Order: sequence, then C-alpha cells, then structure tokens
Amino acid sequence: MSVKLYVFNSGILKSTKDKFLYNIGLGEPFEVPVPYYLVDIDGVKILIDSGMSTGCVKDPRGTWGDVVDVYYPVMNEADVPIVALSKIGVKPEDVSYIIHTHLHLDHAGSTQFFPEAKVVVQLNELRYSYFSDPLMKAAYIEKDLKERDIKWEPIVGVKSMFNGKILIFPTMGHTPGHQSVLVRLEKRKSVIITGDAIYLRDNFEKKIPSGFALNFADAAYAVETIGNIAKEENAEIWFGHDPEFFKTLKLAPFYYE
Repeated sequence: MSVKLYVFNSGILKSTKDKFLYNIGLGEPFEVPVPYYLVDIDGVKILIDSGMSTGCVKDPRGTWGDVVDVYYPVMNEADVPIVALSKIGVKPEDVSYIIHTHLHLDHAGSTQFFPEAKVVVQLNELRYSYFSDPLMKAAYIEKDLKERDIKWEPIVGVKSMFNGKILIFPTMGHTPGHQSVLVRLEKRKSVIITGDAIYLRDNFEKKIPSGFALNFADAAYAVETIGNIAKEENAEIWFGHDPEFFKTLKLAPFYYE
C-alpha cells in the first residue's frame, strides 16, 4: 500500500507569544504558520485539516470578525488550498476525505470547497462548533461550517482507516472534540499530526502549557497521550504551529513516504 504525505501552508497568523506559551512573551509579536496536509493512499486523497477560510485573502475582518484582534490571518491567493492543491494536479472533487483535528477557523476554513469529501470529526467537536459558548464562539466561522452540502461523518473515540495507515485518536482539551492523527509511512518514521494539541515544541519538550485551552487539564493529558503513542510507534511529532519546526519540513510538491 503506497502512502504519500504532502505538507502545505495556508498562510500565517499574526499574534503574540503568550497565546501559544502560557504566561510567556506577553504582548510579544509572534507569527505562526497554518499548515494542512494531504495523504495519498493508493490514489485515495485525504486532507488532514483544510487550512484557512478563503475569505481572509481580501477581507480577514469581515470573514473572521473579532477574532482578528487576537489572531490576524495573512493569506494570499497562492495559499488558498484549492489553488495550492491544483499545483500538484489535485482537483477539489478528487479529495475523498477530510480529517479535521478540530473545527477552528484556521483548520477547517476551506471544508465546503471539497464537494465529494466525507468529513471525519469527533462528534463532540461538531456539536460544540454549532453550539459553542461565548469563550470559543469567535473561533468557529459559521459560514465555513454550516454549508448544507458538507458530508459530515462524526466519530466517537479512536478510528483506524486504510488498514491502519491512518489512526485517529482523541486529544481533547484545546477544544472538546480535538483529535490528532497518526500517519504510518513505509520508508521513514510514522508521523503524528497534533493539530493544536501541541502548538510548539516548547509545549512538549519544556512542558509549558499552551496559551489557550478550553480545559487545561484535558490539554495536559492530550500532550501526554501523544508522547506515549509517539514512543510506542517510534513516530515523529509534528507540532501544530511551530515556526521553527515548520522550517524543517519540505513542502509540496515534495512528499514523505
């Protein structure tokens, strides 16, 4: 079974360091990448997250509202996922699945533009995105998520796909239904795509909590869970928004296998 893993970037978020490292760098400007991934398994195309909303190219405040006061998106036309994927010959209708780590605006922004994709998300995350509390409401963009033609496939707990080449497991804390994804490759170490369960290497290696979580205790357990699975699988941890780590990754059209 052939597995190819492509890395894409849908732009950057301009914020401050304390939003990513608890009580560190208060007010210090900090820019982070917004990655998403394409897995090709014997020709079946699976996105892991889908990048930022296309609306933020020209009108981030109109698209994202008040959230730009905390996370300001910078995205150009070439960063738009359907444009970037076309550069490697992938059309929107070619994508069979989207696996969302969670449904925040920088991870699920382009969901609606992949008409054939079955969208795999934890049931608690889908529920919460529709009925979130005031603390989180701005992070879920209604017009990106409430398109009637999105083919939601909610799951509860762990899910293995493609004979174990993809393993989805809950890592709640950042959001109520956050999940992370293990991709088993053939010619190199497997990879754990953490989403926002682990923003930065320092969250993991220095055990510094993230700057934001709905539930900090659950978020700490999620980091521990990822570490345990990485050890058992001899897998690499790919940190969700680490600018220095992201520089070490090769972007599409290069792929890992």
